[in-house]
Amino acid sequence: MHRLPLINKAILLTLLLLFIGAHADGKKRIRIRHAKKSKSYIEDYYKKYLIVRAFESTKFTNFRFSDGGSKLIYKPNEHNNAGVGINYKFISLNLGFHVPFTDKDQDKYGKTRQLDLQTHIYARKFIIDFFGQFYKGYYLFNPDIRANYLPSDIIKRPDIRTRDISLMVQYVFNYDHFSYNAPLYQNEVQKKSAGSFIAGGGIYHSHVRADSSLVPHDINDSAFFNGSRFNIASHIGLGISAGYGYTFVIHKRFFVTAMASAGAGLGYSYTSAPGEGRTGAFGPEYDLNLKCAAGYNYGEYFAGVNYIRLLTTANSAFPDTWQEVNRGNFRVIVAKRFKHRRSLLPKSGVIKVD
Repeated sequence: MHRLPLINKAILLTLLLLFIGAHADGKKRIRIRHAKKSKSYIEDYYKKYLIVRAFESTKFTNFRFSDGGSKLIYKPNEHNNAGVGINYKFISLNLGFHVPFTDKDQDKYGKTRQLDLQTHIYARKFIIDFFGQFYKGYYLFNPDIRANYLPSDIIKRPDIRTRDISLMVQYVFNYDHFSYNAPLYQNEVQKKSAGSFIAGGGIYHSHVRADSSLVPHDINDSAFFNGSRFNIASHIGLGISAGYGYTFVIHKRFFVTAMASAGAGLGYSYTSAPGEGRTGAFGPEYDLNLKCAAGYNYGEYFAGVNYIRLLTTANSAFPDTWQEVNRGNFRVIVAKRFKHRRSLLPKSGVIKVD
């Protein structure tokens, strides 16, 4: 598989999102408006500051198939990224670069090629999380599922390709006292401890494909997934979710933020195997969204860490079987806020987000 198809998919996704945003209300002029928040709870650096940051991040993804007590888990050979980013008003841009020597031994675990797009937008009353992940090259993470395995026996699967596209939108009820921007984008500072209930929904899609069976030929459980030797597994579903987030502020400068939301919905899944055709079924879907952060603010300086995770568990094509996708990001950040006198953007022609 060449890199070009992955880039084409990213371009198509970006154009689709831009088209939806540009035609959302049928107006030629749209404007982003930032919420007015309680000054006693939130220090706002949104309008008059340019935030510049350096970061180190690890994006991750893995998938598993479960049938009773048997689990089949595949993981890519992940690596770390280092980069720089900026925040100005509604614009957030991060440029990351692969850090050499952070991959696991490629001779042992294989090589992974990836295009990993993650966008997390916190606009006034809403949280928007988007994942667009395209990976090629995995290894079997739990080789003990096979008969007569050796602990050092790692099964590489360079033929496995995955696609994961997920979009969540959630409403923040106490948005004027509780900031999601503060721990993740540094254009606000939470001055007092506060929290908020959140609620929303999402759409989730995952697709796994391999040149040969995803199920090892010598698996211990011969009845795993009804004995099917499928090489394609796909799922799409809709769900609603609710949760709560809270930031503890310690001595005005330290903070710890934690948010969790859980949801449920309905989805359709299918598997396909050579010579067997397609087997599909409707069933329940469950998701768990976690965000955690900790950091230190000293005037215009910031240092901290954050962790984002989205776990989706969905029915599979056979009774009492499940497929799961786990993805997210861990990031270490240092940032500086630079004050400016004039706006860096024109006053018209930008997008409105309420």
